[in-house]
Amino acid sequence: MFGTPETVLIGFDYLNATELEEMQRNLETLYSTRAGTCPGDRNFGLDQSFESCPTNVAKNLFALEVIEKTEVYEDKAEILNIEYTQSADGNLTPKIVIGPKDPEDTGDADTEESEE
Repeated sequence: MFGTPETVLIGFDYLNATELEEMQRNLETLYSTRAGTCPGDRNFGLDQSFESCPTNVAKNLFALEVIEKTEVYEDKAEILNIEYTQSADGNLTPKIVIGPKDPEDTGDADTEESEE
């Protein structure tokens, strides 16, 4: 009655994505998710408690949250810089500059050296 269904994926190519494209997709998902809303991992996402803090404190708490969560959920990425632009209504828009982590900076290299 029915043949094998054909599946068409539109807008993304998981099978042929480069490592940087995969890293970008993972981090965009992490940064756009509110912590506590992911059923499988309640720590996934960013804690939004900094939103009610003064601007300087909020910037620091946001940067700390991004750095810590990036280390946990995308260990191949390194935060290089976080810049902010502030609109006339006071809203901050962060620009997160990310690069691939140097393989020598990972914990695996330290483990291999200590085993020898």
